[in-house]
Amino acid sequence: MSHTGGHSATRDGACADAGDPSRRRERILDAAAAMFAEYGYHGASVRDISKRVRISHPGMLHHFASKEVLLHAVIDRLEEHAQDALTRVGELAPDADMLLENLAAIWHPASATMQLLATLSTDAVNQEHPGRFRVARLRRVHEYVLGQCFAQLGDRGRLRAGIDPAFAGRAVLDLVLGHAVREKTVRAMQHQRYGDSPEEDLARLARAFLDLRGATPGT
Repeated sequence: MSHTGGHSATRDGACADAGDPSRRRERILDAAAAMFAEYGYHGASVRDISKRVRISHPGMLHHFASKEVLLHAVIDRLEEHAQDALTRVGELAPDADMLLENLAAIWHPASATMQLLATLSTDAVNQEHPGRFRVARLRRVHEYVLGQCFAQLGDRGRLRAGIDPAFAGRAVLDLVLGHAVREKTVRAMQHQRYGDSPEEDLARLARAFLDLRGATPGT
């Protein structure tokens, strides 16, 4: 069964970027990422993705020979996002305020990147999942970067006594990925605010690890 609401591959859709193969490739990756995030790797087929992009199935296979190849191209994007955070790790948490700002900017649970990582992380408990190793490695990179953020604040005396920075990093990432699922389930059924937005909960958890006594903005 298609998950694309009945959209079919059309000549108009295929011709929208006919002269720009790289643009079409990016559109395919956008669609694949969205469908993997919503349905998981096994729940989305190449035909479903081609229908969403509105190109023919053979046209899809011209760019990506199989669903596994497509998955790895999508994971390449996730790795670029993680690598950017890793490259910038030294500047992400000069103080508590910047940490909170960057948590929302880089690890927002409602972002497409985190929602995709959350779904793929769940998928990857299957030992036969073709992206299992790479998804696990992605989690470790994010845990490391977040742990380093808390370690830097610890060096400045802003971490509560007895808090392990690595544990804080793992806990924050777990909250992020849990909220990524929550945004598509619990949030979808809520009709009013309950003070439980992703930003609020991320800030609450981060502050639980920080020693902000006597802190002024920017410290």
